[in-house]
Amino acid sequence: MTKTLEHLLELSGFAWERLRDRVAGLTDEEYFWEPFDGCWTVRETPAGFAADWAWIPPEPAPFTTLAWRISHIVDILQEDRTATWLGHRPADDDGQPPVPASAAEAISALDHAYAVWHRRLSALSQDDLDRPMGAIAGPWADHDGTSFVLHILDELIHHGAEVGTVRDFYRGARAEDPFGPALTGDVTPADRPALLAEAAAAQRWEVVPQLAELGFGIDERTPSGVTAAHLAAGTGSLDTLRFLVEHGADLSLTDPRFDADVLGWAKWFKQPEAASYLESLSGRR
Repeated sequence: MTKTLEHLLELSGFAWERLRDRVAGLTDEEYFWEPFDGCWTVRETPAGFAADWAWIPPEPAPFTTLAWRISHIVDILQEDRTATWLGHRPADDDGQPPVPASAAEAISALDHAYAVWHRRLSALSQDDLDRPMGAIAGPWADHDGTSFVLHILDELIHHGAEVGTVRDFYRGARAEDPFGPALTGDVTPADRPALLAEAAAAQRWEVVPQLAELGFGIDERTPSGVTAAHLAAGTGSLDTLRFLVEHGADLSLTDPRFDADVLGWAKWFKQPEAASYLESLSGRR
């Protein structure tokens, strides 16, 4: 594998993991949410779901829903040209990009589309990257394969950022404090098992001990895969970290992004007091 391809694969993987984290927990209501009149989205037709589209779109361009944006990313990654423009043939099981009709279908379609793209990208040679794409690429015939791969990655990155932004808008428009209902018993550990980790992610440190006393799991993880102990160590929240340790937090658990344990987070995020405390514990020297 050439260095150029290694770098492209690394960038692709980084952008993908970031997007995949950002769509975790997506609901149908959010998937179809239209914050403004005149949004482009995906709609049911007699032939199935289809994305709004026009050869000459309105100006200014319509705001697009998560359904539209995710369908667009699926299409970009999985369409035949990410193989044929680079001199390869699509595999028999690659399929054609669908227009997902629900949040669950959207996440499944994203996973498949990225797997197709990653396999195609991994198969490229340096000659594929250096060679002009030729007539199949139309107006971009003189552009080489690397420029096309970078274009696809730009699409993945900037549309992925848009997905994250729309999710932020949606959450902000429905801001809630989930911790109050837990403290009054209206939300239980069975209802929302990772709530203590969510409190740590929100840096609501004062709530963490109360949630622990109510039975919310100390070692549960946020959607991004980190525990409250990781977050306390990484932010230098020493009182909370001590509390979690004293109540049996598993310090050996690693996160999916850095593959680091709790001490690793203290060191990575330059929290010397937290690191010193963790190193002072039995068995950590």
